[in-house]
Amino acid sequence: MNVTWWLIPSGLILILAVGILVVAARRRGYPRAQRLNTESPKPAHPLTRELVHEIRNPLNSVNLNLQILEEDLSAENANSSSDLQKRVQRIRREVERLDRILTDFRRYANLPPLTFESCDIAVLIEEVLDFDEPEAQKQNVEVKREIEVLPLVQLDQSQFKQALLNLIINGVQAMEDGGTLTVRAKPLDEGVHIEVEDTGLGIDPEQFDKIFDLFISTKEEGTGVGLTIVKQIIEGHGGRVNVESNPDQGTKFSIVLPTLK
Repeated sequence: MNVTWWLIPSGLILILAVGILVVAARRRGYPRAQRLNTESPKPAHPLTRELVHEIRNPLNSVNLNLQILEEDLSAENANSSSDLQKRVQRIRREVERLDRILTDFRRYANLPPLTFESCDIAVLIEEVLDFDEPEAQKQNVEVKREIEVLPLVQLDQSQFKQALLNLIINGVQAMEDGGTLTVRAKPLDEGVHIEVEDTGLGIDPEQFDKIFDLFISTKEEGTGVGLTIVKQIIEGHGGRVNVESNPDQGTKFSIVLPTLK
């Protein structure tokens, strides 16, 4: 019975938390939509519709679990404490997923203007790999570096690091049972070519056309924002990013950036 009375205020707290997150989503998403569409009152901007859709999914799950929890609490023969705790854990996971969606969307919607400076991109790549390698090792992922001498490039160092880190994290997470992550970088005639290749499960070719779209994710726990940020940052540098993959054969992301002119 102690568990039962503990769950009632916990359920109220979860509802309040969801309400706060929804308000936060509106504050985070709407300004971006308004900047992208200054024409007045017309159908909601696609970003707003997508955000609402992504929020609604976990909210529906939270609502369903709360309804079942309410029935369990009011039943004469309530479920065991273990069953009730599992129900609360499901609710918590959905709320955490909702928070991740909003956090990533805020990062996407509020990317600052690019600030370019001449830099040694090879050094930046090494710094990003050094930062993430401990996490890769925890997942039994070997990190290989094949970085040649590279020309100077005009970059926003902070945002480029974020884009590269997103690709590296994506690759490591694709190898749940361990594997090899290879990062290559070589000079081109008028640019720099960077590859991030994993030996994970690969991506269905049918998803290639939308892999960089907002809220499209190949991972169960993914938010579908990370690769959108990558594309936005790389294209902001005048570069391009592509993906090659086959199911069960790994995935390779390729970046081409122009060199200093």
